[in-house]
Amino acid sequence: MNRLLNTLCFSGLAFLFTGTSPLLAELREFTDVKGRKITAEFLGLNGESMVNLRMGSGKMVTVALLRLSADDQKYITAHPAAKLSPVSLPEKPLIAVTDWNEKLQRDESYFINKNGQRAFRRAIRKINQDGFASGLWDFAIVEGPYPGLLDSEGMALFGVSRSGSPQLTAGSDAPIVVARYGTGEEAYVQYLRKDGKPFIRTKFAAGRPFNSERAWVNLEPGDLPGSGAQRQGNGTWTLIDYQGNLLHAFEDLVVNDFSEGRAGVALDIRSSEWSIINTNAEIIAEGPFRRVGKFINGASVVDGRLMDRDGKWLMEEKGEWQIERKYENSESDAIVARRTRRVAGKPRYGILRRSTGEFIADIPDEYYVDRGFFDGLAVVRDMKTQTFGYLSRTGEIIILPNFSRAAPFKGGLAHVSLEQLHERAVINLAGEVVWKARLQEIAIPGEDNEDSLKKPELDAPEGLEKPGL
Repeated sequence: MNRLLNTLCFSGLAFLFTGTSPLLAELREFTDVKGRKITAEFLGLNGESMVNLRMGSGKMVTVALLRLSADDQKYITAHPAAKLSPVSLPEKPLIAVTDWNEKLQRDESYFINKNGQRAFRRAIRKINQDGFASGLWDFAIVEGPYPGLLDSEGMALFGVSRSGSPQLTAGSDAPIVVARYGTGEEAYVQYLRKDGKPFIRTKFAAGRPFNSERAWVNLEPGDLPGSGAQRQGNGTWTLIDYQGNLLHAFEDLVVNDFSEGRAGVALDIRSSEWSIINTNAEIIAEGPFRRVGKFINGASVVDGRLMDRDGKWLMEEKGEWQIERKYENSESDAIVARRTRRVAGKPRYGILRRSTGEFIADIPDEYYVDRGFFDGLAVVRDMKTQTFGYLSRTGEIIILPNFSRAAPFKGGLAHVSLEQLHERAVINLAGEVVWKARLQEIAIPGEDNEDSLKKPELDAPEGLEKPGL
């Protein structure tokens, strides 16, 4: 594949969601307008113009939708996954890896691209995982040796090779970072642009990342949660905009960060009752609620049910499904839900469309879904073999559970461990291994020869290649 997908609707090949086990994506013969044929699995769509296929060898290819036969186009556009919102992916994803450096005799961290090649040679001491994985994909927070930002070409935006901010935090939906200076009562934060210059010149006692053009700050050390010898409350969180204007203060209350223009705030000091506000701090849904999650694809998990941005329930109060907290931040228009009661012949868990609450597919009891869907796939564990694979939003096993460990996808790439935990690797959305970690040399005890005290070089496992440097 020449370029990474910009948008991808993940799917398998089933039209009906019945039975007691997830459906595996099946090979299908696709034909182009010239009559040429390819046998492959349909993985998903790249917007409205491209189709992503995986051949029997495991290689992922991208072809133009209009180049396929009329029957193939009809099959693809009628697929159930077409109802789900596309998954946005960066054009040039980078993912951080840690590898053994034989020359340095230590582990080193660096970025690889979608092909598993080393993205740039800049020396990096530490990579902050909130960098390229934060959703902005135009900078990463690293230490090399000083804290700072790198762009996707490895060029320093600020800091990195000279004195930088003591601590940097990403997580915004805009290219703004939180810089933390000092310690104790003298500590403060300031919002910086990605070139290191102040975005807002005001210094705050504490602050959270910007989202939906809003951020929560504490104005003085005494406003910090739990600060002061006699203080037992949650502090005074003040809402600010991009100009640093003070909008509203919430004293002794816990607040959530904004997402899609909404945020949950506590109504009492015990944080047992919550409401939902907009960016003007106006109450959208008063509740009170016990728990308000992040808004994704126009809906939030509130007290185990889906609610849209206008405060309307998308699920029945005492219906068939309930959503557990571990799934509420699933970054997709699909979410894992648990049946509120046992139903004969049906598994306990299923998949709902997040934006509407409608049922999509069942998840058999022999599989356990970890944290929900990211980049259209969810980590799934086979409870019999205790191995990990990936499940699509429409209930198919897209990547077989052949891994000893697996992490959620970010930008079309995911960290996994192969047969053994120490066999660290990175895979793409088709399950192809694009990078493998090199093994550290180890001593083999019991060798009765003159080289027994040396560290022999282990043979690399078959197929192991060094990443491009």
